[in-house]
Amino acid sequence: MKPETDLLDTIAGARAQVRAHPAWQSGPDRIYDLLRTATKLRAMEIAAGLTSDLPWESVLAQLVVWHHQLPVGTGPCSESAATEVTALAALAQHLDRLETGVRTGAYQVRLSGGRFRVRQRWDPSIEVADMILAEAATPAHLPELSETERRWISTRPANSRSGPPSEVLRAAVDRAAETIEAYRQAVPEGQIPDTFPLGEGMTAGDMAQVLAVIMGIASLCETTAHTLSRLETTLAHFRVPQLMGLLAALCPSVSAAHRALAVERLTYRPGRSCRTSPLIQHDDIVIICPPLVTPRAVDAIMLRSAAHEPRGFGSVGREQGERAAAWAEWLRATPGALLAERVPATRADGRSAGDLDVVVVDPARRTGVCFEIKWPIEALSLAEAMKVENWVTSAARQLDRLRGELRAGRAAVQLPDGWPAFDSIDWTWCVGTPQQLCLRPLPVPEMCSTSLRYVQALGTPPSLDALTDILVRPDLPLEGKHFKVIRRSFPIGRRQVQLDAIGVSTDLWRPRFRSGPERGNE
Repeated sequence: MKPETDLLDTIAGARAQVRAHPAWQSGPDRIYDLLRTATKLRAMEIAAGLTSDLPWESVLAQLVVWHHQLPVGTGPCSESAATEVTALAALAQHLDRLETGVRTGAYQVRLSGGRFRVRQRWDPSIEVADMILAEAATPAHLPELSETERRWISTRPANSRSGPPSEVLRAAVDRAAETIEAYRQAVPEGQIPDTFPLGEGMTAGDMAQVLAVIMGIASLCETTAHTLSRLETTLAHFRVPQLMGLLAALCPSVSAAHRALAVERLTYRPGRSCRTSPLIQHDDIVIICPPLVTPRAVDAIMLRSAAHEPRGFGSVGREQGERAAAWAEWLRATPGALLAERVPATRADGRSAGDLDVVVVDPARRTGVCFEIKWPIEALSLAEAMKVENWVTSAARQLDRLRGELRAGRAAVQLPDGWPAFDSIDWTWCVGTPQQLCLRPLPVPEMCSTSLRYVQALGTPPSLDALTDILVRPDLPLEGKHFKVIRRSFPIGRRQVQLDAIGVSTDLWRPRFRSGPERGNE
């Protein structure tokens, strides 16, 4: 048996243990017990000043998914059982990464002495570049707790379970709205406009107001628990009519139909993701779990929740495609370059062979770049990140097909008047996305990929040749200088796994246009 197959079998065995756990014999109220226990463990970690790389939002999301997937019994779920299931949910984050990495070919697996040694096949510096650039997109200044909120928290009895008065809740929602806007404006490639249609007449501005209420409640709830050093759950519970009443009072400019639509889209259902549908409904109660609600991801939450249904994805996808114009805006600043968008290619019989999304040419040097632009929704999970990788792979094959027809003379492109002939130009072919660089090697030769976030971090291109060079040979962080690969060990059943993990040692790196043969910088 190959080591990869052996590891996948071991992972499957570990997953089977989840279904066999006695916690799933408990009744439907177990969702409270699971979330309460997990948030308590997280609060204890924070109170102790511990820093770990455990993605608690993913752990909590996993608990919600399992609760909805597995049969329901009767009776309560004990704290010890909930603690064990939380540990299994934490392990599942390792298992997901391992299984995805093995199946996609990202990991090389060896088996020695009963231990799996798992190493990365793909260039880790690409992932580090994305991590640093994402961190750089975090706003430097966020609104602090208001005096109204601070005063209420400091005077609240330690054992009180009453909710905040209206003026405190309004202050929390206003702070959340400012925080949301700060995150949205800090995105280098641009936020979706408030007028962006999310289907059924609802706009991004409508959804942002509803999210501000939910995130304001979550932030106030968690801040109160941590300020008062209370290790019990930070969950908030509302009956559906109560939540709808709060929304009516706090965002009256949003219609009742759109408030209801927003809540429905934000409520988890099997097949949805807790990262974009973070509200958990149990009977007529809606649970707000603060770690699942983050203002950093507001635009992605809006778009993905709108695209849950196939009929919604088409309209969102079309509107997303219009945002690709940001590429042309950036490229137009290239000195001496000519730019055209959506240049059609036709076959000899007059039929369309496709088009070139963005074409930029230096007429003096007869060099050019053809861009195939894709604008997928930002990935908030490993599964979504791999879907973006698939988008890039598919786009590369699409662009290669058209390139092949053009090279073979089966199709032709008519560039704008005054431009050099297409066949006289030395072309570079590239796939562009908004935020995410592609880790996976492209399936076709002589083609590259990049992201708008990456090229914007470079600044204005000094020339098209400099841009072409950085597309073909991207400037990336250096191992040993900007990051290091750390060996992490953890058990899966009776086996031990040693997995390479990335440790970023600086956030000072930024990509630069190359002035010499060097690679990497500070």
